[in-house]
Amino acid sequence: MEVTLIRSPSEDDWIQVKRRALITVGKKPITLPDSTWKHSILGARHSPIRYLTFSYSLEGVPYWVAMHLRTHVHAQCYIRSQRNDVQNMYDRNDAPQSTPVDMIMDVNAEELMNIANKRLCAKASSETRDVVRRMCDLATDVCPELDGLLVPNCMRHGNICYEMKPCGACVSYESILYGGDGV
Repeated sequence: MEVTLIRSPSEDDWIQVKRRALITVGKKPITLPDSTWKHSILGARHSPIRYLTFSYSLEGVPYWVAMHLRTHVHAQCYIRSQRNDVQNMYDRNDAPQSTPVDMIMDVNAEELMNIANKRLCAKASSETRDVVRRMCDLATDVCPELDGLLVPNCMRHGNICYEMKPCGACVSYESILYGGDGV
């Protein structure tokens, strides 16, 4: 599987994020957004961060992993068709779920954090975790302000797991509410 970052937010995108944030309080930007401000707005998950777009090329991912990723509603996924009338490498009616597909995935900063929260969880498949970890590493390389924000939900919530069937690495939210195993 190949994961490549093909677009990331520019400095102008960050200026536009700051402009959108300040308009909500009746102000205009005077200074450029600095690293501390960027990390703070990302961590707060305020809506202007949706302006920041990351685009990935994913090549040779198993079809079922592509389906895990395409379920995220604020991500745009463009997945190579398996339709028999547009490809002749195999019969899609007989293709196993592991058939590799290529895709491009456009995701805003908020959704990238949401994807990390769900798909870096120990309950996610190892293959999906691998793809998402690579995506997160590439994003953090170009946007170091994301450091510490692309984590599983349990880490985001102070080592409390909100999954219905936790992996056991953290305290279950259900056990906090009801005691016992929460079933």
